[in-house]
Amino acid sequence: MSNALALATVTEALRLFISRSVQADVPLGVNVVAGRPPADPPDDPTITVFLYQLTPNGALRSSDAPTRATDGTTLRRAQAAVDLHYVISCYGAESELVPQRLLGSVVRSLYEEPLLSVADIETAAERAFLTGSDLAASAQRVRFTPNQLDLDDMSRLWQMLGQTPYGLSVCYQASAVLLDGRTAPIAGLPVRDRRIVVEPIVTPAVDRVLSVAPGGVPDSGPVTADRDLVLIGSGLARPGMTAHVAGLPVPVRAADERRVIIGQPERLPPGPHPVQLRYDVLFGDQPRPLLESNAVAYVRRPRIRQVNAGAGGVTVVLDLPVRADQRAVLLLDGPGGSYRFDAPHPLAVAGATTDRFLVPTPGVEAGRYLVRVQVDGAQSPLETADGVYSGPTVEV
Repeated sequence: MSNALALATVTEALRLFISRSVQADVPLGVNVVAGRPPADPPDDPTITVFLYQLTPNGALRSSDAPTRATDGTTLRRAQAAVDLHYVISCYGAESELVPQRLLGSVVRSLYEEPLLSVADIETAAERAFLTGSDLAASAQRVRFTPNQLDLDDMSRLWQMLGQTPYGLSVCYQASAVLLDGRTAPIAGLPVRDRRIVVEPIVTPAVDRVLSVAPGGVPDSGPVTADRDLVLIGSGLARPGMTAHVAGLPVPVRAADERRVIIGQPERLPPGPHPVQLRYDVLFGDQPRPLLESNAVAYVRRPRIRQVNAGAGGVTVVLDLPVRADQRAVLLLDGPGGSYRFDAPHPLAVAGATTDRFLVPTPGVEAGRYLVRVQVDGAQSPLETADGVYSGPTVEV
């Protein structure tokens, strides 16, 4: 855990570490400051510690997202993982090679102690401007590793600093600093008891969906409201089975390993809908819905119960309710040719359903036409007699 003062605390702790370490190697009264390299290089022994860039930590960036419950309550606090990039510059009398002596001490010290110590962090947090810093309590330790910049990258870095002349420098990366969010997660109840259940499970798989009329045999014909669904697959017969169509529970008529017959929801509108089987697994003495098959879509097709033609167009009555947001199309086929007309949208007031709507049909030649209605891609079936289509029809 660490708050917004973590970045400044790392910089101050690094400054304190360098100040303490170089005194043993270069007893010249070195001044270690946190800030940009100076525009006027000093002659006194000086080391500047400058944070010039912040980047997301590649290892932890995928695991720092907040976790929330279904009601939006925070279960895990948001946490940003970042890396800090420093340029450490050394100044002093070139005639005595002071910059090189200082740089050698910095590199040796950070190689020998790459982890930022808790003691340095706590000392840094005693500064008045860092009061409230809690970086010392973080479980994530900050490690310094040298950054190898080529001449082009180093040139761009110093160009970024404006008119500041180049000083003998080395770049380091501090990984990783964790910044916690402000929202406090809720505390969950403790685990009352633990139960481990081992059970061989074969995942049920639904391959395709057929339908069957009452007293008939399954076929791949149009799935209308008066037919049951037949799920064909493998490993379907298990205890505790429930069937769901479009998320609604439906009755299971019959079931075996390869085939399950289920009903359809009564007021389900036409269109494509998912079908899925779910199974309860005995977890201790309580059944839990832990196993489910894959979801397979089928198309629920409407039937035309009544159709009439008038001055305003063709009025269609379906056997299924149609939602206001669904798209309906009227298709006419007859001696005058084939016609397609879009029904007015929306078909009903928002949130309501309707099974009756009027479709304007301008320009249709007089005659008898076969009628079909297509709702969201689900087309009503035609009736047949003696191998030809016979209905439903309308006289225009």
